[in-house]
Amino acid sequence: MCIPHGATGKKSNGFVKVDKPKKHIKRVSQDEFEKGDPNFIDERIDANEAKKKESFLSSLFESN
Repeated sequence: MCIPHGATGKKSNGFVKVDKPKKHIKRVSQDEFEKGDPNFIDERIDANEAKKKESFLSSLFESN
């Protein structure tokens, strides 16, 4: 025998949903958007610097 979904009634489990504050991104000024952040530090590795690194064996032979 099938029981319809609404026939049993709803039982409260005590859960209360708390509304969290919405997360948002701070809007930047138009000048900073166009010219970039003056305090930005670029920490990426330079492509030329990566090529300058020598292998371990080549550094051994050159240090004679």
